[in-house]
Amino acid sequence: MHHKSFNAADWLHFVLCSGGVLLAGRITREFYDLFMALCRACRLLFRPRGFSEEEIKAVDDDIKYFVANYYTKVYRGSIERLPLCLSTIATLLEVVPLLRACGPAWVWWQFPMERKIGALGKLIRSHSRPHANLEADVARRCKAELITSFGEKYPRKVWEEATGKHPEAPGLPRGSLKVPETVGPDCALLPRRTAAFILCGAELASMQAVLVKEKTEEVPPNLLAMKYYRTKSASGKFAGSKPVGSECDKHRRRNYLLRIASTERVRRQDGSVEERDVSTFGAAHHYAAVFVDGKPMAFAYVERVRSAKDRPCRFGYASSKFGIECILGLGGTCYYVPVGALV
Repeated sequence: MHHKSFNAADWLHFVLCSGGVLLAGRITREFYDLFMALCRACRLLFRPRGFSEEEIKAVDDDIKYFVANYYTKVYRGSIERLPLCLSTIATLLEVVPLLRACGPAWVWWQFPMERKIGALGKLIRSHSRPHANLEADVARRCKAELITSFGEKYPRKVWEEATGKHPEAPGLPRGSLKVPETVGPDCALLPRRTAAFILCGAELASMQAVLVKEKTEEVPPNLLAMKYYRTKSASGKFAGSKPVGSECDKHRRRNYLLRIASTERVRRQDGSVEERDVSTFGAAHHYAAVFVDGKPMAFAYVERVRSAKDRPCRFGYASSKFGIECILGLGGTCYYVPVGALV
């Protein structure tokens, strides 16, 4: 009676939990079987763990059964039932192909779509004709992006004369520091930066420790360094840094959380010790450039993360839930790591 007041959570509860009980004996058998096919498929799709091949096949069969019988028995191809010919019903057929391509929907962030929806709302400037206004503004924006991309790529000189804007010079921005790597592609520290200063305290001790691990010929007692706050890793990705004394609001991209290629020592059953490759996580506070033995070296000052499976003197390891790496927050030790170790 009040189905129009239902929101998504109400319909989810109805399909997964209460619908099968409430409709039993109140509708004909063929429609009840139709509804239960949808229920069985949704219960598998919303289950918070992986799928086997047999379960994916069962979901595909139930969805195809539901869609085929919906248009045959509910819509029936008649003009009187035209409002029941919903495009969302046919869209169910895309669930299993997308599941095979991208994995379960609940493990993927929806930020790109949310940003797109947020941008569309700002384009509506007429409350009397919102749909027509939105359509015209979207078309106008698409044309502007097409003309801009064409002008910047092909008639560059004409575009520069018309707009007065010169394209950015290729390569790194001015003020960057390119750091050569002995293994793999080079990385770079990007501006802004601070003036050179003398390291002291915990930062000095950490820098001396990492220089010893990097097999530097002679570790000086005093070190001059310059701090940077952005970096371009060897993989080509850009990373920022965590502002000092700020936790960053939830609307800001946390590109200062980094995966670090690390090693750990493991004792084998025969008593020997071996090193194996692992991944740890940390938040970059800043990036430091030092010149040792006549060559530039770049390091990231990171704070290790905390997880539900932390042990004494062991931080930075993410716990795993349903195959997803999870962390609780920061609070581990702070230390320097080579920028080349950032993945």
